[in-house]
Amino acid sequence: MSCQRGNVARTRPQRHQNAQAFRNDRHDASARRKKINAKIHEGLCQHCKEVLEWRVKFNKYKPLTQPKKW
Repeated sequence: MSCQRGNVARTRPQRHQNAQAFRNDRHDASARRKKINAKIHEGLCQHCKEVLEWRVKFNKYKPLTQPKKW
């Protein structure tokens, strides 16, 4: 097992290879999705910016309904 304690070397390659990259607009071409994809994240630290970009890329980003106090 790969999660077994002390087992660090795999004996086989990865079973399922991704043939193509994930696209968040493949099944959702709504105006909301286009608006989320077009948003530019400015005025943030590098870590927060990377987190938001990852969330947008993999369909995890939800726009806030109320402005956030930071």
